[in-house]
Amino acid sequence: MSRLDPRRVQAALVCMHLDPAYAAAVRGPGPLPELSERERELLRAVDPRALAVDPYRRARAVHALLEEYPATAALLGVPAVDAFFSTAAFRACAFEHGSMALSFGTWLGNQAGGPGRIEAAIARARRPRPGAGEGLACNPCVAPLLVPAGSLACLERVRGRLGPDPAAALATARPARERPPRGPDREPLLVEAGPGGEVSLGTASEPLVRLLLFAGDGRPRAELAAEAVRLGAEPHGADELLAGLVADGLLVAR
Repeated sequence: MSRLDPRRVQAALVCMHLDPAYAAAVRGPGPLPELSERERELLRAVDPRALAVDPYRRARAVHALLEEYPATAALLGVPAVDAFFSTAAFRACAFEHGSMALSFGTWLGNQAGGPGRIEAAIARARRPRPGAGEGLACNPCVAPLLVPAGSLACLERVRGRLGPDPAAALATARPARERPPRGPDREPLLVEAGPGGEVSLGTASEPLVRLLLFAGDGRPRAELAAEAVRLGAEPHGADELLAGLVADGLLVAR
């Protein structure tokens, strides 16, 4: 008998509610590898009118992303954010029960340049996930990143123009004429999220950011010490440097 997983059926319903094209695909003859035929038969029986009862469902989902990615929406336009809900990336998020904000940030990539990557880093820092590595790892509440020089200033300008209610401003605004920096020079930044969801964002030394990026989900201490030396630390002071980063909460022991 064809398998039936209620979690997949629920995920497919979420996608059908938010994406009419996916609802049509479920009812159509084409292959959908994420669903069994039995699951598909169940979903085909859903009255299409039930999917249209709440016409603002997708708008609310877009609004949730605008709250976390206001500069991205200002730079690309709200329709570009809305388009995420018709992508395979969104469907994968639904079927894997992932975070919409994190999945959007991954899908966004470099489309909005440095400002978009900064907003994605803020979303990651607010939703720390334990890594699978061993040794010393970058604190999951810390997001180091290297973006084109001027990205932070661009982000602050765009957010400043949106005012205290970015979603309301974006509802009537055209995409910003400003374009994010794309030059070759890098700007090293650190995003740190506190236990209450508060976020600090600022510049940092490039060697520190590169070391935290190298640490990632976890590296052996000796490997991390060697990388610190390669980035400019004194060989006799590398272990002390790592101990200091642990004490400061930038690195955590696995």
